Amino acid sequence: MSKRASIREGQTAPSDWHRIARSALAACIRDGIAGLSGGQLAVLVVYLSRPKHFEPVTRTQAWESTLQQIDARIGQCLRDADRYARLSDEKLCVVLSGLTSGAQAVLAAVRILSALQETFHDDAKSISAQACVGIAICPDHARDADELVTCADTAAGIASKSEDGYHVFRPEDRSDAGNSYGEIEGQLINAIRLNELPVYYQPQIEVGTGRCVGAEALLRWKASGTVDVPPGALIRMAERAGIIAPLTFAVINTVLRQAAEFRREGVDVNLSVNISTRMLADMEMPDLVQRAIDTWDVPADRLTFEITETAMIDDIARSLQLLARLRDIGVRLSMDDFGTGYSSLAYLQRLPLHELKIDKTFVANMLTSRGDRQIVQSVIDLSHNFSLQAVAEGVEDRPTFDALKAMGCDVAQGYLFSPALPYAEFVHWFKDWSGW
Repeated sequence: MSKRASIREGQTAPSDWHRIARSALAACIRDGIAGLSGGQLAVLVVYLSRPKHFEPVTRTQAWESTLQQIDARIGQCLRDADRYARLSDEKLCVVLSGLTSGAQAVLAAVRILSALQETFHDDAKSISAQACVGIAICPDHARDADELVTCADTAAGIASKSEDGYHVFRPEDRSDAGNSYGEIEGQLINAIRLNELPVYYQPQIEVGTGRCVGAEALLRWKASGTVDVPPGALIRMAERAGIIAPLTFAVINTVLRQAAEFRREGVDVNLSVNISTRMLADMEMPDLVQRAIDTWDVPADRLTFEITETAMIDDIARSLQLLARLRDIGVRLSMDDFGTGYSSLAYLQRLPLHELKIDKTFVANMLTSRGDRQIVQSVIDLSHNFSLQAVAEGVEDRPTFDALKAMGCDVAQGYLFSPALPYAEFVHWFKDWSGW
């Protein structure tokens, strides 16, 4: 196995190629372990977040070209003695031998992440390939080839939730990698492939008129034999598996398809979709959103993307560029959970927003906490000063709704009106809703 991944598909079937790559990789690790004489060997598992198998919109050829560019960039990061192979379209493995310390493996991981961070290009299209790296070291973590890869794979799952993008395996990490979790992960992948992601809708009420003017789309997925997987855990699982992008686009496509069906039913509402932090690094996103909007023939301004304030300002330059392109399409943009992060007025002035969404923790206590009430009023006033709508979530009783109305809030959502409902029940609720 050469430094640059010479184990390629060629004339072999993908399944055969993956089998050959794994076999060659295991042999390489075994040879490296056998040749250790006081030094160290490291295995790096690299997960990519844009595997072609799960992309309902992006062209297959574009991803193939990207994979070839990824091979080339990783090859430039490695020494002549290093080896790597692509084990699948979303998983790479790197073997570093002759190390004097584990720090060298971390340095290699940082170099790889830096190389993959740059946008890839194919036929004038820009493609992003987010990555995370798990690191396992011999003899510290294991002395067996399969066990080393397993440790690195576990570390990669933890790295997917790390700001650094890499993680060095620790013995205590084993408890986080049960088979049941992997089984649920596999079921989620199948649900994306088969377009079986159930989306529920929670009504949003215009405070001044009492009309239902929108709904937040919420993914309610249940793995076989389990209770519903909490949305936060679902997102973390998708990020760990490297499928957050296909999951996001699958939800967007489902929401737009059902938006078209809503309009035929006489339900004309704006639909909001939560967007993962990682998607703000995907400069391909606006083109894919435009394509989905065109496919379902839904007015772009009937779609709102909700993004947390922390996510927006983690990389302000990139976020501004991507959000501006989305706004140019006509998509509305909402800053979710406003007040819980650390955004300044300078950031707020630069972001191309349409609304601020007041975090429910402030709304829930606003009648009993003077401080929370002042925060809610301040966010409402701030929204209007920037010509934005103020949306309050977590409204659960009439006194809170009346207080929000007196404070000038524009839109409210919460259990006072309805929990999130599946498509058919939402249509029924909408037609029966008489307002306030």
